[in-house]
Amino acid sequence: MMTTPDIERISAVMAGPTWRNEVCARAALKVGANRPVVHAGRLACPVLFQVGLHDRIAPPGAARRTARRAGPRARLAEYPLDHFDVYDGPWQERALADQLGFLARVLGSSSAQLPFPQKEMQ
Repeated sequence: MMTTPDIERISAVMAGPTWRNEVCARAALKVGANRPVVHAGRLACPVLFQVGLHDRIAPPGAARRTARRAGPRARLAEYPLDHFDVYDGPWQERALADQLGFLARVLGSSSAQLPFPQKEMQ
C-alpha cells in the first residue's frame, strides 16, 4: 500500500523471491487507525525513535511529535535518509549500532555509551 518510486523493486529485494505484490483490502482499514502519537504518552518504558529526515512514508515531523509525547524516556536519533535507505549498507550498520547502544544503556551495561547524540524529549 506504499506508492513511492521503486517500492516494488525495494520490496522484492528486502522480502526475497517469494514476495508477492498484493495485500488484503481489509488492511487499508487498519492503516488509517494506526496513530502511534495517540498512545505514546502511555509508554512506561524507554523507547528509541529512529527517524529518516527525508522519509516519504513515515513523515519525520509525525515521528518527532510522537517522541515528544512519549516523554522523558524517549530518545530520538535522526538520519539523512528516506524510509528504505536504512535497510542496507553503512546506514543500516549505524542504525543497528544505535539500537545496540540504546539497549545496552537501558539494560544497564555500565560500559555502554550511545554512539549518537541524545535528544531529550520534553
